[in-house]
Amino acid sequence: MLSHKTSVHFVNAEGHGNRMLLVPTFVLLYWKKFLLVIGSVMTILLAVIGIFIYQKTSEHYKQELDRANYVRKQVDLQRLKQSFESIDKSITHINKFLAERGLQGLKMKKTDQSKLEIQDVNKITSVYEKNIQKLEANIVNIPLGKPYDGKITSHFGTRANPFTGHGSEGHSGTDFRGKMGDPVISTAEGKVSFAGQKGGYGNCIIIDHGFNLQTLYGHLSKINVKAGDSIKGEKTIGAIGSTGRSTGPHLHYEIHFKGERINPELYFNF
Repeated sequence: MLSHKTSVHFVNAEGHGNRMLLVPTFVLLYWKKFLLVIGSVMTILLAVIGIFIYQKTSEHYKQELDRANYVRKQVDLQRLKQSFESIDKSITHINKFLAERGLQGLKMKKTDQSKLEIQDVNKITSVYEKNIQKLEANIVNIPLGKPYDGKITSHFGTRANPFTGHGSEGHSGTDFRGKMGDPVISTAEGKVSFAGQKGGYGNCIIIDHGFNLQTLYGHLSKINVKAGDSIKGEKTIGAIGSTGRSTGPHLHYEIHFKGERINPELYFNF
């Protein structure tokens, strides 16, 4: 039966034509089964091709997604790195400022970054960065440290009368013993509001630092600035003297806050 063939004649609608095709007889007998097998094979083939295309497309999409996520993380990490670099730079500037005045520098507490998401760290560091920069901009106007590295002979508050040796009197600042002509430096940036003779202070300089803060330097032998001058950085503004109500060469130093005299020694350390 496998070798037996059947002739199939093809004619047109009018019955004309003599085209003949030899077809194995078993194909004609089981054509439905053949169509089912061929259809199944085609369906399986199309399914395999579809799965292959899906896998390739899915893999490509995954690679692109991974690449996009990597780029996004790199951008976040770069922003994080810049934030920390900015913070480090500001801390360095602040510590240099404090070191020039003999003060201990700032130390930043380390954070366990492993428990934070990249986005959260960026937000947190951005806040710290802004506050550190604000601190850096303002700290130069805060009188810190000592205007002269000498022995303190009189503290703020009540003291024994240095002229009569009897009784006591109020003392509105801190006195530093020094040598005649030794340099006196400003303890903060600001603007000179007064420079000249001022009663018992003798030769005197007053600097306005903003934030309702002023510093006063009295009994000077020399004044190197004038009213209206801007004081930038650590600057020598005068020299130790004994002018005005004085018992010998020294510097009288005051800090005023909102017009009230306060203890300068509170500002000798940060």
